[in-house]
Amino acid sequence: MRVQDVVEEIVEKLPENKTPVVSILRKLTNVRDMLLRTPTAAQQQSEVIEEAIDTVVGEGLYDLPCPPGNVTDVDIRRAIYDNSEGHDDSRDWHRIPLRQFNERMKHTYYYFVAGQIGIFPPPKYAKAYGIKIFYTPVYPEITVNDMQSTTGFDPDWDMLLVYGVLRDIMPENNNFDVRYQQLLADYRTATSGYERYVIEERW
Repeated sequence: MRVQDVVEEIVEKLPENKTPVVSILRKLTNVRDMLLRTPTAAQQQSEVIEEAIDTVVGEGLYDLPCPPGNVTDVDIRRAIYDNSEGHDDSRDWHRIPLRQFNERMKHTYYYFVAGQIGIFPPPKYAKAYGIKIFYTPVYPEITVNDMQSTTGFDPDWDMLLVYGVLRDIMPENNNFDVRYQQLLADYRTATSGYERYVIEERW
């Protein structure tokens, strides 16, 4: 659906609509971005962007290419600590976990602070493409100029956006929340990346 179609669906389902279109579009952006920040397995495999960063000796903080909430994974080259020159990706790269910035661990981790990404401990060697950041796309805010455009969300599941906005506008209406939760569960199942099989037993 186009943005205009989504807005019309929302307006039709509100008993007495007094919500300005600008407010509906702002809520629509929030719902879409929230859903995109928690990608399913299928999205993580197909819609993730990769950006490599050169490391600097002793520098643990680097600028992020996206908001922290969009980061899905961070990998580092082992060479930033041991100066090795590995060419085999399976041995040269290592995925690291997200932790709090002040944790003192023996293992490497990443953290976020003031819009930057931190690597602990800081790299010992300067390496080209020493850090890889994987993140989901950052879409612009939906405005009245986008009424004829798509929402930026999976077009097969735009009704999920409709009910996400409706439950935000009318939190006291439990039907909107129930329908949203049903659609969300169906969406996650459909985009989980796992095929579903029906086993028929024959005797």
